[in-house]
Amino acid sequence: MFKKFSGGGSQSWPLSKIVKALEAKYEEAAELGEDGALKVFGVEDNGVNFVVAVMQTGPDSGKVVEIGFLARFIGFPVDAPRVESLNRNLHVSVASMEGADLFLMAGVQISGSFDQREFHMILDGWRRDLMVTLHGISGEEQSFASAFPAAKMEAVREFASNTAPEAGSAAPIDVLSQFLGDKDAMKRFCDSCGGRGKRGLIARSCPECDGSGFTGR
Repeated sequence: MFKKFSGGGSQSWPLSKIVKALEAKYEEAAELGEDGALKVFGVEDNGVNFVVAVMQTGPDSGKVVEIGFLARFIGFPVDAPRVESLNRNLHVSVASMEGADLFLMAGVQISGSFDQREFHMILDGWRRDLMVTLHGISGEEQSFASAFPAAKMEAVREFASNTAPEAGSAAPIDVLSQFLGDKDAMKRFCDSCGGRGKRGLIARSCPECDGSGFTGR
């Protein structure tokens, strides 16, 4: 359940920097209380409440060695198979049932000096798990696409479309190589000759692509 992030240097993060980052990222991040070296903060993110708990080296030391996250979901349709399915898809968290309630929990052991980008990566991992959990307990009819405002626009759906190459195509496009930056794959196949480089009954070089089979990038 605990993941270690290391960056060399000290083995704790300053509490003040963690609090500042929370206040900058979320709508609400208020201190709820403390118990010895443990200090907890209540956070609201777009209507979802959760707790960020920090464990210090000692009471009021200001040096954090562990960070935990906890969210509780009450009254949602959750059963053991659904929790098991959730846990297969969570990134940094663990889902667990207690009675009829679902608890989502995550923990991070600090190793290395504070890095704001690294901390935001942790927060983004937790947010991803919240999104997966909310999708899993919101009913089968609720999809990620239907919950994403931009996906409801026809222009967005049309422009964001990526069609798989047709089976048996004479010049299939390697979509993965194209995306990862392969020089040749980034070229666009010539529409006039279908990427063959030649056309017509006597197979002359295609004037649109000068026989290369590619046009532009």
